[in-house]
Amino acid sequence: MKPKTEKNSIKTKSTRKSPAAKKLAQRTKEIAKARPGALHAPLFGVFVLVAATGDVPRANRVLEWMYGGRTPAPTKVANVLSTPAIDSFCAAAELGDVTKGLPYFGPARSVVPPRAERVSAAEAMIRERVTTDAFAGEAPKTDAWKKKDPKDRGTWIERWRRIQDIAKQGTASAEKDALARLDAYLSDLGPGDRFVAFGNELALALDLAYRHNGEALVPAWLAKHAGLLVEESLLLETVMCFPSIATVMTRGAFREAIGLSAEELDRALADVDAALDLKQEKAARDTTTSKPRKVEKRRVLCSYSQVHLEPVSLSAEERAQVHFQKRSDAKAGMSLFETMVAIGTPSETDYVDVEVEVAPASKPDTSLEGVVQAVAFPLAVRQPLVLRSVDGGSDDDEPLSVAPGTYDVFARFFPKKAPRASTEAGLRVFKLALTFHAKGALKAPQTLRLEA
Repeated sequence: MKPKTEKNSIKTKSTRKSPAAKKLAQRTKEIAKARPGALHAPLFGVFVLVAATGDVPRANRVLEWMYGGRTPAPTKVANVLSTPAIDSFCAAAELGDVTKGLPYFGPARSVVPPRAERVSAAEAMIRERVTTDAFAGEAPKTDAWKKKDPKDRGTWIERWRRIQDIAKQGTASAEKDALARLDAYLSDLGPGDRFVAFGNELALALDLAYRHNGEALVPAWLAKHAGLLVEESLLLETVMCFPSIATVMTRGAFREAIGLSAEELDRALADVDAALDLKQEKAARDTTTSKPRKVEKRRVLCSYSQVHLEPVSLSAEERAQVHFQKRSDAKAGMSLFETMVAIGTPSETDYVDVEVEVAPASKPDTSLEGVVQAVAFPLAVRQPLVLRSVDGGSDDDEPLSVAPGTYDVFARFFPKKAPRASTEAGLRVFKLALTFHAKGALKAPQTLRLEA
């Protein structure tokens, strides 16, 4: 067999995919196969690789897909660090509060803190995470590891625990001591050697270097250990949660280490864009060509003469939106936002029995025969919808089976015989028919009939 020529060797090397390129291709395939409600995790996988290169415009493009309406609003985190990592990167890149703190993984909270507070909390959490001793027994207080076999994994464990114990003291002198020790630690490890803390050593080293004027140390670390950033689970998310690292990341400090060219990024994003287009087209076809869904029924109390149709989980922005604050809302019989609506009811309404269905593709039935009140409105469905009264009702929070997408919704009130208790209280009861049509079918919003 003839030996490979230098020319052939170079060609083989140049055409071999980098670990980051392989992972990017894998995430792209996952997006093509994923259900609409399961897109957040693989899209986050694309985002974190693009963001790691420091390409802010392309990273922002992925975020717009994730949070701008092309996919259902995420209800589950991609991983425990995904939302904090996005927040930290966006803060460093000055992109604005993209996530609004959602989706969220952690203890229950009644209010979503401002992004600056979330980023600070994530930094504290991640620093504690990488400096907390995960091994049994008390952390070593001396450098006894120096007298032990350097080939023994236990020696490396003891060495790392010693560094953690120093770093967590938090003083400038202690952190500089830890930085010097980490520089020696990373220098002594070979390119393929196993890290005892799954790359947290590199994450802590980078944070300390960028905060204590050690930037000159970083190129040697990345030249030897850059593969860890892509190959170790959660390591990119971990480094991104450090504002000190996220800041230099947005300036392209890790572009060469990640090893993704602009051409590779463009090809991958074009594939993702095309996959999302196909999913949206399929959702539109399913909406307009499928048979009518089974009618879903709910009973909702009508406090303050209104019924709310809204996502099962409200974002911070949605919680801040208040219905019927404009004079024109009462005249229109509805108070409309992009993803939620309050429908005004006829006066003196006790409750409504709601019937919900998704219409077929045929011409909409816009008959107003027997209808007391009717409105049509556009609505973007990003996650399961619920019908709620202002202050609660018997069927509140039971989700409706309406697929994500944008619809024109027809709301019609039909009179019903009220029970004795309602009649004695001077209240009426109505059937509220809510029919979801394809976007644009009703030329919404329209106020078609008001009882007044």
